[in-house]
Amino acid sequence: MRKIIVAALLAAAAAAPAGLGATGKVEKTRGEVAAGYRGTPITVGWDQLLYVKKGDRVDVLVTFAAKTGKDSDKDSKETVTATILQNVVVVNVLKPAKREGGGVIELLLNPNEAQYAALSVAQGKMVHIVVRAPGDLEMHPMEMASFRRLIK
Repeated sequence: MRKIIVAALLAAAAAAPAGLGATGKVEKTRGEVAAGYRGTPITVGWDQLLYVKKGDRVDVLVTFAAKTGKDSDKDSKETVTATILQNVVVVNVLKPAKREGGGVIELLLNPNEAQYAALSVAQGKMVHIVVRAPGDLEMHPMEMASFRRLIK
């Protein structure tokens, strides 16, 4: 089931509007947001903003409590991390004045991706932004990470 969800997320992300070409370049039509996309702010801790800058491509990971038991064991949950968005463009970075505060990363997302980002922020314990290497535009199917799988 988890693999199906992740595969569906990847398929939705791959079906980008016309503004994103095969080269990964975004055609801007007004301001910083390309036609067919949404500027989507994600609040993150100051430490996640250290190496992120405008124009970077990032992946978005969310950590949350996932139901792991069968229907008879409704309280069985474990903490997992899933890569929900891959290869998205950073439109803006708003860093806090002090380290104690959180900052904001604005991402360029298609409407489908924006919904998943909003859901992740609402349901997740933590949203992580990870920077991709320049030129790394590939999308990969990703399994959810959990300690149970790690120590199997």
